[in-house]
Amino acid sequence: MSEVVWVDTRQMSFENSIRHKLLRLSEAAGIIEDLLESMQVAVKINTAEEGYEYGLRPNFIQVFTEVMEEKTLKCPLICDGQRLVDYWRKARGNTFLKTAGARGYSKETLGGLFLLNGGFSGDEGDLYPCGSTESELGGVEVGAAVCRADALRVLSHVTLHPLFGINGALLNSGFECLSGRARTRVLQGLSPYIFNGSRPGRDQVNGFQRRALESCFGVRTAVEERIFYVNYLWDVTPQPEYYPFSEGPVAENIGFLASNDPVALDGATWALITKQNPAIEEMVGVDVPGLIRTAADMGLGSAEWSIRQIS
Repeated sequence: MSEVVWVDTRQMSFENSIRHKLLRLSEAAGIIEDLLESMQVAVKINTAEEGYEYGLRPNFIQVFTEVMEEKTLKCPLICDGQRLVDYWRKARGNTFLKTAGARGYSKETLGGLFLLNGGFSGDEGDLYPCGSTESELGGVEVGAAVCRADALRVLSHVTLHPLFGINGALLNSGFECLSGRARTRVLQGLSPYIFNGSRPGRDQVNGFQRRALESCFGVRTAVEERIFYVNYLWDVTPQPEYYPFSEGPVAENIGFLASNDPVALDGATWALITKQNPAIEEMVGVDVPGLIRTAADMGLGSAEWSIRQIS
């Protein structure tokens, strides 16, 4: 059983703001425990596409980058992946930074060097194996910013996801850390954008989910298991941040969860948001509890968790 630390949104005050809560979460969960002086830390975040109106506030991320830099004495690398479909012709190459900057993401607001994970081409990275010989992928190309760092911190804005059910620690620490070319290979022709209500077949979706979980092993290998996860249960929308539009949140702001186990973290996240709004289970059309069990069976973490709640 793995522990998940949850800081809720109760008892908000001048001396107990979101910043204070996130700092307590950092200390209670041990987000920087394994970091040493001079380590280069990569921080994987989700940046909002133009048209998506519920992106995380940059200061929600900066709280953690500040404590990382204080521990390592080195500025973190903050990154996101290239958009697979460039709706506005602004997501590729150096224009990615301009688009993200217009959404409020910059070195100054995030507290670290901000860049595209796979370089200007989106495809820069190194190849790493995906665990056992039974792996369908065999290996994956992990984006340069992640694979060339000493440690990885995965800060996930939790939303629903059309193919994976939940956009959280598992998806963001595997599939979303890959180069653009590698993510295309994991999708195998599936579109991550479902706008018209039609869904691909179950076998196709299950295959994508399996490959996306396999990619987590490649990322872990790239950073030598030095990885930690935070899920932001804030503005949980039906669409992930890479969509060019957004509907309103489907759950109230519940707070922030952290763990060194992505399976337990996503399992606890799903339990909390569906307890608040049971209709979420029907919205996604994905068996998320089954996905959590599959991830545990693959050895990515534990499907059993305990929650330590702080305010």
